[in-house]
Amino acid sequence: MKTIILVGGGHSHLYCLKKHIQKRDENVRWILISPSRHQYYSGMFSGYTEGIYPLEETRIDLERLCEEAGCDFVASAVLSIDPDQQHLLTDKGDIFTYDFVSFDIGSRNDSMEIEGLHEHNLPIKPNYRFPEQIEKLHNSRKTVFIGGGAASIEMALSLKAWKVDNGYGDHSVSVVHSSPLLKKAGSFSSKKITEVVSSKEITLYDGRVEKVDGTHVFTEDGASIDYDEVIFLGGPKAPPLFASSILPTDAKGFLLVNSYLQSVEYPNVFGTGDCATLKDFPDVPKNGVTAVRQGPVLWKNLNGAAAKGKIIPFEPQKRYLAIMSIGDKKGFLTYGSFSLVSRWAWRLKNWIDERFVGRYGG
Repeated sequence: MKTIILVGGGHSHLYCLKKHIQKRDENVRWILISPSRHQYYSGMFSGYTEGIYPLEETRIDLERLCEEAGCDFVASAVLSIDPDQQHLLTDKGDIFTYDFVSFDIGSRNDSMEIEGLHEHNLPIKPNYRFPEQIEKLHNSRKTVFIGGGAASIEMALSLKAWKVDNGYGDHSVSVVHSSPLLKKAGSFSSKKITEVVSSKEITLYDGRVEKVDGTHVFTEDGASIDYDEVIFLGGPKAPPLFASSILPTDAKGFLLVNSYLQSVEYPNVFGTGDCATLKDFPDVPKNGVTAVRQGPVLWKNLNGAAAKGKIIPFEPQKRYLAIMSIGDKKGFLTYGSFSLVSRWAWRLKNWIDERFVGRYGG
């Protein structure tokens, strides 16, 4: 009997578990290893922060989904992988042997490049840490977000909306960014989102963060920003697991995979979502849209590899629809260089998010 191990409860692995409910191969044993029974859906992080969704509506019960799928669930974190011996070591000291393994473990919201950040940053990843950290942000009188991308802006706007709605409008929320907001969406969208952020009385600091100590964030331009909580959302950072293994990675430490989502040197090791970089398409965004689209390809390729059959390549989209929540049930929609602000955009996002969680049993 072949053994396929899924490490992490990310979007692609959820798809595989759901498909396994519909189509099982009794000659293959499936195992899911994840540090938490619940997988929190990142698309609803902003809505939970703003107080729109209760906690139970933002998460998926991995253990229950595994039970339905006939898959073994192991509540552990994988500490190391030996791809030659095909072994995984967990934080509980257990060793698992696999024929095929797939990693969908997300990324870190941290940066070792900023002096002092690691000691003072509020980590919301792995995402099972998210709920307790949001409570800290709600209580913070002075919150600083580092990063000018969608994750940082969306969280800042959602937190500010919660503060205003709950009578804490005097609490400051700041965003420090070293490049234009939403730079990859183009100058038009960047200007529009900057106007939105400014209109919400969120303070913007244009500069690269150089150092963080216990009370202040310092930029290379000499700005000193007082804070109670600081959170880095300046783009995904590679999980440490791959750096401590012999698996090939890109220059930033992400698992390097080919178009079939296989490690470039170990074809029985797969990787999807934020934790992996496509060798032929290194600029594909590490976001939920990519991870969701990789799910069907991963499912076919894991089964195809186990049966010594056909596998298929993943073909990235050139453009994709993205919707940010900007507070007060309004959405900021982008598609290529096009963007707009509207309530129907938020309703569309809400429908997509609730449908996603509902698909996997909540």
